[in-house]
Amino acid sequence: MAVLIATLGGSEDIIKLGVRKMEDVDKVVLVAGKPFNEIFEESEIKKDKVIVDPIRKAVGLKKLLEEFGIKVEIHKVNPLDFRECLLTILNLIQNEQNVDKAVNVTGGTKTLSLAALSAAWLSGCRAFIIQEKVSGDIKVELPITESGYLNNINKQMKRILAYLFSQESKLEKPVEEYDDERLRPFITKNIASGLGVKSQSIISNLKMMEGDGLIRSRRGSINRGEPFKGKTGVKIWWLTDGGKIYATLFNR
Repeated sequence: MAVLIATLGGSEDIIKLGVRKMEDVDKVVLVAGKPFNEIFEESEIKKDKVIVDPIRKAVGLKKLLEEFGIKVEIHKVNPLDFRECLLTILNLIQNEQNVDKAVNVTGGTKTLSLAALSAAWLSGCRAFIIQEKVSGDIKVELPITESGYLNNINKQMKRILAYLFSQESKLEKPVEEYDDERLRPFITKNIASGLGVKSQSIISNLKMMEGDGLIRSRRGSINRGEPFKGKTGVKIWWLTDGGKIYATLFNR
């Protein structure tokens, strides 16, 4: 069973696209923002402001999806109240236990969308956005880690992430586009040297972070330099998108 939790604002098409892009959706949970005329006094709303009613759109979408055998729930929120949106979506994520679930954060106000992404981060739940393009709409998965993972990154891991981030910031292209010689700062020995420790002391942390999806690696070879001749095998490490997010925090 797959459950899609989706934020809804002025366009139900975003939800339809999300359902199509996510395989085997059995249930859709719509988090719809209340229309502005239910939140503000009439005098507070700009006269040329088009009032959109996401609740009404949610009801119409529910009828459509249920015709295809998809169960639908509708939950109303104040789309300008971050705390309310966050707590609502957190509860909805936690209510869906032991199922494949994801959050489509594309729709709704910026406040609602950001709250949905924050809830996904806190819960370790998958999240994505839909990018509409003339050549074809695409689903972009957003980097999300396990709930509470930040507390599991030890001091040396933080230093490694910060080091890799600082080295990647010096590059003009992605790491994958450089030859091995240009990537000397990213080999195990030089990472350790940059941290002022021995190579053996960082191996386990490098492997753990690779297993957690924060860094990736590949085998390479570089020239040994004088007085030696020939090449020597090395391991090259660099950041994933998720690793870059954490590294940004630890690079301050």
